[in-house]
Amino acid sequence: MVNNGKAKIEKTFNELKIIIPSEKNWFFQIFGTAWMGGWFFGFIMVSEKIFFSEISYSGANLFVLFWLIAWTVGGLIVARALLWGYFGQEKFMTDRSEVFFEKTVFGMGKKMRLDISEIKNFRVEIIIDSESRRKNDTSWGLGGGKIKFDYGLKTYSFGLSVDDAEAEYIVGLLKEQFKEQ
Repeated sequence: MVNNGKAKIEKTFNELKIIIPSEKNWFFQIFGTAWMGGWFFGFIMVSEKIFFSEISYSGANLFVLFWLIAWTVGGLIVARALLWGYFGQEKFMTDRSEVFFEKTVFGMGKKMRLDISEIKNFRVEIIIDSESRRKNDTSWGLGGGKIKFDYGLKTYSFGLSVDDAEAEYIVGLLKEQFKEQ
């Protein structure tokens, strides 16, 4: 059997552990890392001008302050996307009574503990329209994954970076684990 999926799957009698690493868009990762070097240089230069020079409240200085705020927000967004791209992962782990569902970078991020009896309807959602947009969203850690399930009256998803065939395989494992038809 060929195992060329992205997910790391560990299955025992009562437990299932699925770890899916983030989508790697190496062009963005390399370009974004280089861009962050320029971003940092610009941030330092403008910060010194604003915070370590004589302050006057002219329109030009207010514009530079506004620019620095926007520059900082942009840099934080790109830094978050880079961290997700290099180190992000999704986890779906079961034990006898709970499911641990995480989307994290270095253990920080979205973490949920779900009651196993409330989880149902595992399915695959294959995204057909705008495939290139979906690919970009997954590189940034955004968007919904291909593997979906219902928890109470909410629907959750994971599997941002898995291919369709791997998503079908994982859903089969989940249905087997949860004894779902």
